[in-house]
Amino acid sequence: MGSLLAKEEVARECLVEPKLAKAENADAAASANEGDMETSLAKAVPDGFAAENKFGDSYRNYEDSSRQAEVSRTYNAMHTKQTLEFVREQHAKWLKFDKGEFTVMEVIGMLDDLIDDSDPDNDLPNSIHDFQTAERIREQWPGEEYDWFHLVGLLHDLGKVMALPKLAGDSLLEQWAVVGDTFCVGCAPAMDAIVFSESFKENPDYNHPVYGTQNGIYEPGCGISNLVMSWGH
Repeated sequence: MGSLLAKEEVARECLVEPKLAKAENADAAASANEGDMETSLAKAVPDGFAAENKFGDSYRNYEDSSRQAEVSRTYNAMHTKQTLEFVREQHAKWLKFDKGEFTVMEVIGMLDDLIDDSDPDNDLPNSIHDFQTAERIREQWPGEEYDWFHLVGLLHDLGKVMALPKLAGDSLLEQWAVVGDTFCVGCAPAMDAIVFSESFKENPDYNHPVYGTQNGIYEPGCGISNLVMSWGH
């Protein structure tokens, strides 16, 4: 439990540490006045949220981020290999819920060993990111009526253990089949709404006579619950 509490504390610090450090250094050089420092911090971290990610870059930069190599490689593989057939195979493997029984904290602990290769903003283990997300939500929506939202923030990435051998075993998946954004399979991709969309052209379904059309296997207006989404966490 001590290690998990330590992770939560690290997550709290990581929320604002990079920008606070920059703001404090800039303020010390400009003025020692406490009021000036508060003003500087407020500008650097509006509403407690850093204006830039930990690498000093804008958020969700998929063009030339500090992690561009691993991010682009992951998305390109995802868009090339996530076919309707592949997704149906994963349904058969993973929706039996036969991989074992674990507590939430045990699964979070496993995520010490996973750094999301699709994330241009973060290179921390996902166990830390889980707490980061929950704490950020709790900070912005602190009321008890939002306790469900705080919990969702903590749980939202637990499915990434599918990329870890400790849980996945023989069903182990590469990160392109676990992390990143979700999109509909069995129809043409929405190219203008998906990053690295050009890589879809290498997907076997892209030129399929049915799966490659706008509606694909679906009836217009069928509803989101009837769609088959790409496999992931």
